[in-house]
Amino acid sequence: MNPTVSVIIPTFNRAHLVGQAIDSVLQQTYTDYEVLVVDDGSTDGTGAVVEAYGDRVRCVRTANGGIGRARNIGAHHARGDLLTFLDSDDLLYPYALDLQTRVLDRFPDAAFVCAEMSAFDEGGFLDRYHLKTYHRSAYRNPALTYERIFESSIPLAGADLLPQRLIDDDPGAIARRAYVGNIFDTYVLNIVICQTGVLLRRAILPAVGRRNERLKYWEEVDFLLRICRQHQVCFVDVPTYKQRYHDGQISTTAGADGKYIWMRKQQALLGMVKRHALGDVAYYERRRTAVDEHLAHLHRAVAVPMMLAGTGAASTRRYARRARVYLARCRRHGHHQWTLWLLSFMPGPIRRLGVTIVQRLSRARFSGVRRRGPVPS
Repeated sequence: MNPTVSVIIPTFNRAHLVGQAIDSVLQQTYTDYEVLVVDDGSTDGTGAVVEAYGDRVRCVRTANGGIGRARNIGAHHARGDLLTFLDSDDLLYPYALDLQTRVLDRFPDAAFVCAEMSAFDEGGFLDRYHLKTYHRSAYRNPALTYERIFESSIPLAGADLLPQRLIDDDPGAIARRAYVGNIFDTYVLNIVICQTGVLLRRAILPAVGRRNERLKYWEEVDFLLRICRQHQVCFVDVPTYKQRYHDGQISTTAGADGKYIWMRKQQALLGMVKRHALGDVAYYERRRTAVDEHLAHLHRAVAVPMMLAGTGAASTRRYARRARVYLARCRRHGHHQWTLWLLSFMPGPIRRLGVTIVQRLSRARFSGVRRRGPVPS
């Protein structure tokens, strides 16, 4: 008989970590699941680590093709009616599947359920409720609350949704809620949910389509936005997923090429939002003011790392010219960036110092807004 849940773990050269991810699934209090590892062309012994689990874990091996392709392959081979994706460097809390399946049973019209997230590292850092820190660029607006993002909610304690293991582990969970609604309008302009650890209904996939395998960054957000455009979704204000911070993360901006990765991520995010927000003319006309403001912000977010990038005089000038293209588009969307525009003509050291100061002042201004309360409309 097929399991109810398929836990899909795409992995590439994570022999030192994938076993911990698998163990976190095998320790679930919910038992009607399968573990499916998609080995995306590993060359470091990852396959041997997975094989050691025997028939407790299924494994599909494929040539290296990227995370989006690995997730598509996993969805194709999965046997469960519900699918969830666990990155091979991360972990699930032991009650994750138990809680999320209960929520989907409670809300049969919801396409998926997501939840709070935790963050940790090998140095002992653990932030149990990490979502609003991880997506602080959205939640620095104090008016953006779960009550406004979602249409309705219910208390977890009164709906028989809390597994006993969760209550034992986090007694404060009894005061938290589950939320449901259509969140596309908010999500397309603000990344407000954790993309990892989503438990979704397999039945929606034919209409939604496959993940975009060409996207290196934000592939999971692009996929979930397509679902959110068509369906209601659930959010549980309790962490079910533990994200590991380490130097080997695909999207890390640490290291010598950090500014380049930062720039590429912002370019990818801008392109994704444009596809979703501008692809539907009627939607754009209805939400023009909010969309234009957000697009101006995203163009600025590309220009900033461009103005900080470059190692020699010629490359820094080239990046500065490219940054002016994005700053001009900010102006086209109704938001002038005169300070950054003027800085783009400065010599590299002066430009980098000026941009750094502008960024710090900008963060301080948003922090002040958050302390004072919502921004008047």
